[in-house]
Amino acid sequence: MEVLQWLVPAITGAVAAITAIFVAMVGFLQWRTAQQKAVLDLFGNRYRIYEVVKNCVDQVSRNPGYFDNWQEKEFLRAMNEAYFFFGDDLHRYLETLRKDILIVRSELPTREQAMNRINKFYQDGQPLFAKYMRFSQTVPSTFGSRLRGWR
Repeated sequence: MEVLQWLVPAITGAVAAITAIFVAMVGFLQWRTAQQKAVLDLFGNRYRIYEVVKNCVDQVSRNPGYFDNWQEKEFLRAMNEAYFFFGDDLHRYLETLRKDILIVRSELPTREQAMNRINKFYQDGQPLFAKYMRFSQTVPSTFGSRLRGWR
């Protein structure tokens, strides 16, 4: 009988400790999932801005005369959003790119120089975007796949 009186609190304490560890583990995994979702959402917004800029640059490079007001508005919208999603270096680059596009559209005497800078987007601009869009860590395997490996 004395052994039973000693075992019941010990078992209860062990169950409580195991439960606390399980709850802490679930909390950590939920935090980690939320963190990864935030990173993916940020990437999605940044990629959308990059796509708009890339499409505008491609259009100007192919045929500057067909870069219309709608595309200019799209570029300006992307540029305004980029202010909040990227650093000052990329924002300065986009401002220069915008000015070059306007020079090319207006057929000013400095058009050729501006067109050369626009055509260097993949050489100069894309690495600036990439700096902000690279994942600093790989996506870890899921907890379930780790458990399958233990069998």
